[in-house]
Amino acid sequence: MLLSHRQLCLLLLCTTQFVALLDFSITMIPLPQIQHSLGFTPGGLQWVINAYGVAIAGFLLLGGRAADLFGRRRVFIAGLLLFTAASLLGGFSHSPAMLVATRALQGFGAAMFSPAAFSLLLAVFPEPAQRNRALGAWTAVAASGFVAGLILGGFITDLLGWRWVLWINVPVGLLVLALSPALPQGRPDAAAAGGSLDVWGALLVASGAATLVFAFANSEHVGLAHPLTFALVALALALLALFVWVEGRVATPLMPLAVFLRRSTGGANVVSLLANTALGPTFVVVALAMQEVLGFSATRTGLGLLPMAVAFTLASAWAGPVLIARCGTKPVIVGGMLLFIGGLAMLGASLATLASWVASILPGTVLAGIGYGLAFPAWTVAGIDGVPEADHGLAGGMLTTTQEVGSAVGLAVGVAVSIAVLAGGGTAAQGYSGAILVSACLVAAGLACAIAILPGKAARQEAAS
Repeated sequence: MLLSHRQLCLLLLCTTQFVALLDFSITMIPLPQIQHSLGFTPGGLQWVINAYGVAIAGFLLLGGRAADLFGRRRVFIAGLLLFTAASLLGGFSHSPAMLVATRALQGFGAAMFSPAAFSLLLAVFPEPAQRNRALGAWTAVAASGFVAGLILGGFITDLLGWRWVLWINVPVGLLVLALSPALPQGRPDAAAAGGSLDVWGALLVASGAATLVFAFANSEHVGLAHPLTFALVALALALLALFVWVEGRVATPLMPLAVFLRRSTGGANVVSLLANTALGPTFVVVALAMQEVLGFSATRTGLGLLPMAVAFTLASAWAGPVLIARCGTKPVIVGGMLLFIGGLAMLGASLATLASWVASILPGTVLAGIGYGLAFPAWTVAGIDGVPEADHGLAGGMLTTTQEVGSAVGLAVGVAVSIAVLAGGGTAAQGYSGAILVSACLVAAGLACAIAILPGKAARQEAAS
């Protein structure tokens, strides 16, 4: 049975989002093999992941605005071309510097095509009911993409070697590029409207995000309580504050403050930021615990995360067309975050005395997967609720930015906490436990923000009228 035009567009756009999230996690499992092959230091190894995450986080807003100004399909194709070429080149890396640089190029390419794909999705499905179903599929695919990266990373590493975790993107990228003429143009005349890109704003937010991640990554060498760590965090916050100041004064801001300061949009981004500080460290910590403490192979580690992937995907697919339509976004976000926190708390407590995968890892990861899977599509819908169509690329870029910044910062914090526990005489399992419990506290802060900031159904109806 042939796909309809809308179904083909949905398949293409979801595929690219799947790949964007998959590539954040697919290098997590083969990190030991990459370290042995290229000679990474233990502290430098996390930049195989964070170079990609920071590049996405820093330039997603630029990608979203470029899509709005210059045509969404055009930016989508350009970003996917860069991502595919960087994937090919990265597989040939012969030094740590080359791999980190090509991972950053991959991230920049994904920062271009991901918000463009999001706004194209909204253009293909303008009706609210169909849009919610499409967003349910989008978030389910994105959620499964992150975990699928861990599973595929294990299989590919054991069967073909770690370089293929990068090369696998090439045929997928070429296939989507070949079918991309089926996608709508997406405001092809926007460039003639006199808009321009806020490049300085993009550099400020990218520098702030990179400095914040580096502050925690560098704490491996100097300690979390060292003055240099505090100085770097202060510098990062100053750069981000300067970005906000600049955005209020330039003619064509990268992030119009009026959009971000809406309760629904701003609240959804804050929740996304804090919730995702748990996602990166949870997957990395569990993967390391299975390999280093339980002695799992790369393939067994990927399979060990499969139940979480299934829970993640099914919960996301169900939340979009069913729960959100019935209950509204805020109750689904609050309920999902509560389950997410419960799963993390259970996982963190059991990792301290890691006994087996069934007893110590399976229950917490499944509950956390269900909770995050429910909340993810709900805050995605809340983040674009009421945003003008002209700013859909921006809104998608903001949501993915907070997601990537949260994951990158959370991973750096998790590594720092684990190292601090080890330096204090704790075991590796206790270090992993501490990282997960800190993540649970950050998600609890996100839950508090969701309750305090996000408008309920009555407030949204009043604002709409």
